[in-house]
Formats: sequence, structure tokens, C-alpha cells
Amino acid sequence: MAEAAQKLKALADLSPVEPADVIPLYHQIKESLALHITSGRWRSGEELPSEAELCRHYGVSRGTIRRALSDLAQQGIVHSRQGRGTFVSRPKFEGSILGSYRLFREKGLKHDQTSIVRRCERRTVREELRKKFDLPKGAKVYEVERVQFMEGVPVTLHTSVFPADLVEGLDKVDLSQRTIYEMLEQSFNLFLVRAEETLEPAVADDYVADALSIAGGTPLFSVERHSFTHGDRLAEYRHSYMRGDRYKYRIEFR
Repeated sequence: MAEAAQKLKALADLSPVEPADVIPLYHQIKESLALHITSGRWRSGEELPSEAELCRHYGVSRGTIRRALSDLAQQGIVHSRQGRGTFVSRPKFEGSILGSYRLFREKGLKHDQTSIVRRCERRTVREELRKKFDLPKGAKVYEVERVQFMEGVPVTLHTSVFPADLVEGLDKVDLSQRTIYEMLEQSFNLFLVRAEETLEPAVADDYVADALSIAGGTPLFSVERHSFTHGDRLAEYRHSYMRGDRYKYRIEFR
């Protein structure tokens, strides 16, 4: 009984999906569940709510839930047990690629100067992110989704989230001609001083594939970044999909 109550409480904390958004429901649900898992709401080996419970919570069809769960399984985040349900997979081993945020910014991957801004929205923070940012309930954030290019080829889909009190008016700023870091410094006097980044393999679902002009199922890097400003305040949460056929990472030991 206690385990069932705990599972339903975690389900209640999940943010609802928004049918009016341009983002497909299955992709919203997949991203929400993934963030719920990585934030520790469900731990390794724990069972997720059933398909029927997820259908009722999100108000979507079973086919939509199954597609979201299938994409999570492809990324190794969850796995199914025949006749038992869907469970959180064991976490992957983690290692450091870049030891210096300064070096990453100065010598990191060079994208084209111009990007495409798919959306920039001021909205109430999702519950999964509210706890990451340590914000009060009902706090506002800005969500920015951009496609970046290399030599005219779309290679990265970024979704960045910023607390609104740090970047009020962000939706009125041209985000297509500067890097995010240049924009933060020049428009808001906001300097990011360190970041934590994790990288793991993934495959493109149809939404990501369309944004990057690739086929569904194409190998990708899934990159999650937490960037901090002075006082060690989380100022940006970013989730990126980076084309595996266009990127490689070099590791330098000193």
C-alpha cells in the first residue's frame, strides 16, 4: 500500500501536457518522464505508473503513452518486463569530459552565428524543474527552443530554461544572431561561471528528427547541462539533442 501511494504521489507531481503547443504530446510526455526520473522522483528499479494511469493523468490515448515509453526505452532510461510493467533502468556510468568551463566556452564547438528560434515562452515553471531551480510554486520561467547550425546544416536542438527574474523580457530579445552566453551577458548582465554536463547516446524521435532534418531513429547525443551564476545559483537548465553523425567529443587529460 505504501509503495502504491508513493507511486501515485510521484504521478501527481508530473506536469500536464499542453495540447495547444506545437510540440507533439508523445514528445512532451517523454521529456517530462525523463526529467522526472533524472531528478530522482523515481529511482533505479522502481516501477512507473501503469499505462492506464498515465493515460488518465495526461488525458491522452494509450498509443501516445506507448510511443513515449518506447522512446524512453530506446534511450535506455526505462525497460519493460513482460506482464509486470515499466521500470526505471539502472543509471549509466558517468565520467568527466571537460574539466574547465572557461576552456569549453573559449574552445568549444563552433556553431554558425545564426540560429533558428522555434519558440520563446514565458510560462509557469514545470514542477520537475521548479525543484531544480529551487523556485516557489507558481514562479515564472522562460523556455527557449533553438536549432543551431554548422556550415548551414542543422546539428543541434537546444531547449533552455531560465528563471524569469534573471532574464525578464527575454521574449523581446533577438536570440537568433548571438550565442546564449553572449545574449545573457550583453542584455542581462548575467554571467555563467560554471556548468555541470552529462552526455549519453539517444536516437531521434519524429519531433527531433523534423527539427534537425534527419530520419527518425538517427543516433544522437543527448546532453543535459546545468549552468550556474555567481553565488552558485542555477541560472540555466538545458537539454540538447546533437547529431551523432556531425559531432564527436575529444577528451583531454592533464
